Amino acid sequence: MGIVPPFFVSTMNETDYRSLILVYQQKASDLFSQTVALEAKVMVANQTIESLKKKTAEQEDELSKLKSRKKPTQKTDNLSAEEF
Repeated sequence: MGIVPPFFVSTMNETDYRSLILVYQQKASDLFSQTVALEAKVMVANQTIESLKKKTAEQEDELSKLKSRKKPTQKTDNLSAEEF
């Protein structure tokens, strides 16, 4: 059966059992609260990630549109400074 914790080896009375149950209830409640808080943080993080992904996609789309525009050609004279 494995190793038995020393707490269970000794004879337990009603007060011991009540204390044990109380501690288990407190630990279970703490663990549940921590789990809920962690899930809420994960939800917020996922929303932030999705928002940033959307913004990145919009910026990449805008960048590709700007790159696809033809750059206006500049009219330059082929005169050197000496010819002027």
